[in-house]
Amino acid sequence: MPDVAYAWLRDEILGGAMEEGQALRQESLAATLGVSRVPVREALRRLEVEGLVVQRPRRGYVVASLDPDEIEEIFDLRRMLEQRAGFLATQRRTAQDVAELEALLHRMDGMAIASTADIDSFAERNRAFHDRLFQPCGRAHLLRMMVVLRNNVERYIRVGALVTGSVDQVQNEHVAIFEAFRRGDAEEVGALCRLHCEHACERLVRRLRGRRRAP
Repeated sequence: MPDVAYAWLRDEILGGAMEEGQALRQESLAATLGVSRVPVREALRRLEVEGLVVQRPRRGYVVASLDPDEIEEIFDLRRMLEQRAGFLATQRRTAQDVAELEALLHRMDGMAIASTADIDSFAERNRAFHDRLFQPCGRAHLLRMMVVLRNNVERYIRVGALVTGSVDQVQNEHVAIFEAFRRGDAEEVGALCRLHCEHACERLVRRLRGRRRAP
């Protein structure tokens, strides 16, 4: 049950159904899930470790919020980790890795963002592509840290509809990464992964700062 509660809460937060700063009442969540407070409490502790929720004095748990400076810090770490993971994954890739990554790449071809459902679909396919790209690196701790960092910013990307208007750019960068991966150019894949992170950070921070300056 803790795993069920964790998965449900994580999806609600990443999908934007629970907004930043929203209080997470254990009794209410337990009633919604039809479980006791114990699995909910355990799930919240796991999410706190991942940075998706925080515990506030006299308020209990709330959905974590990040300011643009914190997001830039997270992407600084992501650049370094994803560059290294991309490098190692390319060195260790197999023909099966290349074939499966190509199939995931083509699932995003021609996608248009016209609704919240489209945003969620693109985000899931994008996540699957990156998960498969980095999988051959064989570094469990590295992969785990990357997932935690990505979870912290993914909900801002979805809620802010960050992919709107940039799908073609994102997909073009995916294609470049894949072609270097296919060729086995580990240095190029690492550099392109780093650049991909930089572009995502620039779009997200620009959107957030613009939104917060607006009256």
